Formats: sequence, C-alpha cells, structure tokens
Amino acid sequence: MNELIIENEFKRIELHLLDRSNWQLMQLTRAWAKSQPKAAGVYMLFENEKPIYVGESGSLSGRITDMLDSRHHTVRRALGEKRFYHIEGFRKATSSIKHPAHIELMVHEMLSSFSLSVLPIQIGRKEFEEYIFSKYQPELNRKSKRGSVKA
Repeated sequence: MNELIIENEFKRIELHLLDRSNWQLMQLTRAWAKSQPKAAGVYMLFENEKPIYVGESGSLSGRITDMLDSRHHTVRRALGEKRFYHIEGFRKATSSIKHPAHIELMVHEMLSSFSLSVLPIQIGRKEFEEYIFSKYQPELNRKSKRGSVKA
C-alpha cells in the first residue's frame, strides 16, 4: 500500500476514536464488556478528554473484559503503579497477582470515570497503535517493543 493511503486511513481511524460522539463511559461490568464488538479492532481510553491509553485486540469485547482484572490487562496495572504507588500497602500487580484490595478498588473507581472509544478493524491494528503512541504518548501505555510508525 502507498504510504499516503495508509496515513489517510490512520487519520480516519484516529478521528473516529477522538470523536466524542463515539465515546462511552466505562462501566466495568462483565455484561457491559461483553456488549462491545466481538470483532478485532482498536480502542482508546480517555481521562478528562485526553487520550490516556491506546490498545488493539483480536477481540474487542474480550479485551475490554480483561480490564476487569489487573492480572489480565496492563492498563489496570499501570494505573495502579502510576497513581497509587504512594498509598500505604501498595503492592505492584503482575500477570499472576492483583494489587491489594484497597488499591484494586481505587483503580476500579478511577477506570470507571474514563471514556472508551472502539473501532472494529481487521488489519493494521498494531501499526495504528504505534502511530497513536508516537503521536500522543498516552500515560498508561508502556513503551512498545515494536518499531514506531511515524505520524
């Protein structure tokens, strides 16, 4: 594909995700997560209208469901680490252990104040994620191991 075509497609996807009419307040329930598209796609989280996380998945509903548990989604682990590390009893979550219960509750409450925008797309998800990361450097994304895509 021509680079201009790819860049125009990334801009179209970006504009869709940034369009507030496509945002939904995070509800963080299993039913709400399962109501998301089952298709592959990209998603962005916003805090106070600022992109705070960008992700991609082969199943949007599955990935949103993962956000219910710190062992299954890096956004929860990163949020706990960046915002609540100073709270007494803080312990870093990993893929095998959650944050302590009081930190989990704070992470859950904070995530519930974020907005989510999703867009099903079949190809170019990882490249789009890199494009957005390089452009906005969302706070909760960890630096990618993949090569970055220029904006």
